[in-house]
Amino acid sequence: MTAPPRIEARALKAAYGPNPALCGLDAVFQSGEIVAILGENGSGKSTLLKVIARIVAPDGGELLFDGRPLAAIPRRDTARRVAYVAQSADLVFPIRSLDLVLQGRAPHGRGFSADSPEDRSLALEAMRACDVAGLADRDASALSGGERRRVFLARALAQEAEVWLLDEPTSGLDPRHRIDFLDVLVREHRARSTTVLLVTHEVDLALSLADRVLLLRAGRVLASGTPQEALTPGTLREVFDVEARVDRDADGHRRVMWVGRTGP
Repeated sequence: MTAPPRIEARALKAAYGPNPALCGLDAVFQSGEIVAILGENGSGKSTLLKVIARIVAPDGGELLFDGRPLAAIPRRDTARRVAYVAQSADLVFPIRSLDLVLQGRAPHGRGFSADSPEDRSLALEAMRACDVAGLADRDASALSGGERRRVFLARALAQEAEVWLLDEPTSGLDPRHRIDFLDVLVREHRARSTTVLLVTHEVDLALSLADRVLLLRAGRVLASGTPQEALTPGTLREVFDVEARVDRDADGHRRVMWVGRTGP
């Protein structure tokens, strides 16, 4: 018997007050794949992640996790299995980096009990995997953007989550920290067979990293498929109102060249 998709949205709706964000969205995410989610600002990308993370409640439709309605699954279970890394990695209060990573172990604990030696070992292992073990005693709020993003990824690893929801994880990173973060992301994804939903504005990142691409417009899916299938001049024109050309570089990798606006 074929296993159900890891996550499935059926006619999913969500809104912020009177403002609709998801308007009957249908999407399927299989176990173990990286899916890049692209679209203009306000297209529903971040809202989709927040609904899956149970931060925003849907207004209609269905959201299934392993074939079960997400609303019927205890929140503690999804807190163990789903890791959400928000677009903004800013921290309001000082917190030691190790303690931030240990937060990923909270859904596995019992009430207000102290962190166990196993929790600490898993947290430190996750920090080594993300190349931030040397920052364990540093204040996470004082780290660089790239360092802080890797600490948040370490928290997801320590959580032992099956699903990673990453909202613009490379936004604002300089080239070196961007490369470091993506190297860690790909390496750990392969080692752990996680399902990764990655919201990004970087079309070339989707081309190079994703197994599948989801293009959103006005809260609905406009196109879905492999990067080669979904990222075409036609779909990019519909989503971004910009003319684009898809070329290959000297190494044979596909690249998007933005030509200009479609209208005045």
